Amino acid sequence: MEKTVISDTPLQGDETVSWAAYHASKQSIPEEPECSVTLTSLLPLFYDQAKSVAMIRHSMDVVKRAVDILNPGQIPVITLDQPLYTLAKQIQWRWPETHGEDHFVIVFGGLHIEMAAWKTLGNLLDSSGWTGVLVLAGVASTGTADSFLKAAHVTCTRRAHQVTASSLYLLLKEAYSQYTSGLEEGQDPMPLDDWCAERVDASPQFQFWFIILQLELAVLIYVRSVREENFLLYTDALSKLVPWFFALGHTNYARWIPVHLRDMVTLVTKHPSVYAQFLAGNFTVKKTTHAFSAIALDQAHEQNNALVKGDGGAVGLTENPAALRRWMVSGPEMARLISEFQATTEKRMKKTELKHHEQTKHTQVAFARDVRALTRVMGEMGNPFCEDSKDLLVLDSRDLADPAVINTLHQIEKLGQEQYDTYVNERLVHQTKPITDPIKRNNLHIFSRPPVREKSRTQFQVLSLKNDCSLFSRLFIASQTRDGDLDEFFAHENQACPPALSQMGKIRLGTKSDLVGCLERLITPRENDAASPPVEVMILDGAAIVNMLAPGNAKTFSEYASLVFLPYITSQLQHTSRVDIVWDEYFPDSLKAHTRKRRVKAPGDELSHLVPSLETGRPSSA
Repeated sequence: MEKTVISDTPLQGDETVSWAAYHASKQSIPEEPECSVTLTSLLPLFYDQAKSVAMIRHSMDVVKRAVDILNPGQIPVITLDQPLYTLAKQIQWRWPETHGEDHFVIVFGGLHIEMAAWKTLGNLLDSSGWTGVLVLAGVASTGTADSFLKAAHVTCTRRAHQVTASSLYLLLKEAYSQYTSGLEEGQDPMPLDDWCAERVDASPQFQFWFIILQLELAVLIYVRSVREENFLLYTDALSKLVPWFFALGHTNYARWIPVHLRDMVTLVTKHPSVYAQFLAGNFTVKKTTHAFSAIALDQAHEQNNALVKGDGGAVGLTENPAALRRWMVSGPEMARLISEFQATTEKRMKKTELKHHEQTKHTQVAFARDVRALTRVMGEMGNPFCEDSKDLLVLDSRDLADPAVINTLHQIEKLGQEQYDTYVNERLVHQTKPITDPIKRNNLHIFSRPPVREKSRTQFQVLSLKNDCSLFSRLFIASQTRDGDLDEFFAHENQACPPALSQMGKIRLGTKSDLVGCLERLITPRENDAASPPVEVMILDGAAIVNMLAPGNAKTFSEYASLVFLPYITSQLQHTSRVDIVWDEYFPDSLKAHTRKRRVKAPGDELSHLVPSLETGRPSSA
């Protein structure tokens, strides 16, 4: 996808920065745009439900007869969503003489593929902090941002990912600029692609958001192929998305989209006339003369359905078969009248609009504002492409992800591609397995699916009791034949993890405040008006000081350090000649290693990850 970098200066004139407007400005305008508009219509609706083999087969027969009348000799092309596509393909394979692939071309609905792709991307982004950042940037409200994960509204979801992709690209370029500016004189910088490949291997945080950026661009390229009526780009973009359906467990789409791709690729030899029409862009529908506005066939069908249903749809009619049948016959006719009235009105006004609906000043300003806001918020929370640690963090809370999630990032792309290649070879090329054979779900560990938690306290106690009973029974049997002393045996610890020091296999953590009473008894009380004794060295707990001092007007960690933290430390030098600041440090094999694992994140991680270059030196002696 062409990349547009949004500067901080106001937009000038007809400058286009949004994804759709940019590509619309690059698309060539046909000589007679009115002739490129597709005619759409509806046949009378069927009374029975569509999800049956008999109904789909009957529908194929009706479409065949209608096409033979309108355009004799043409191969009928039928577009269906995933459940109905499954039935149609099974009908083709069951009755090849009358309904086989030589007689019909069955197409997978492009709108439903796009929605499935956004849902797949939402699986990766769920619990990653993406929705929280969108809310903080003002791009969407909390409920709307959460709906993006499920692609509840495909247009709003698409725009949110366009804004995210633009912001991620700007942050990536910013990180690359920092890399090039930090090189020594005479040292040649690596190309951007090589630098990205090196950073992917070095930083899980970089790798995750780079994967998100690449997947967002892949879905947008697929949408672009439909908008531009580019059939070759359509098949290529779709082949890049299928491995992700395998990797993240969308088995229905993983099973049937390869079949759809095979049908589209073999059109050139099986149905050359249909292939020629698809190359000309007739695998989509153009309902207007607007640039970059072609839509998938199933999306046009959904829009026609909306016209037929109107306000309320068939509500209140299902209990009256006669009224329902009248509505089923008159609904398509009303949709036709509305469409013809709109077309006649536009011709009478002699108005042919060629621009995309996003090519307006207001839309461009709003898009640029959202991109800048999201880029600023992500930068303040820590540019994910500048992360140097080996940790994977939630974007807004800075919580550490489980190491299993990092392992998923290292293998997810390769695993999905291998499963896709194996599926194609076994079921489509060599046909050693049927299409209907189960597809193994990977159940990969991602942000929203961390590893299963450890056993509960009750389960652990039951297991411990069983082990004790087994030990005691063996000891009792042994003591019957040997001179065993049970009192001597129980005088020693007989568990791998002593219950006095541990619980559920983990060391017991005491409460530090319980020591206050013990320590107070060791200190001689002094009068309230007594002067503080002179001290030469003051030792401060850094974490406690940070929690004690309010941020005030500081908005970043750098401002907090310079305006709040360091002035407080400097003020303490008025009472002593030396101030030491201590922080907790976790060694790999220390007793506190368990504390880090239990908390998931360690104290001070937020500061070190957000501001890795901040160095708080010890104030010099006064």
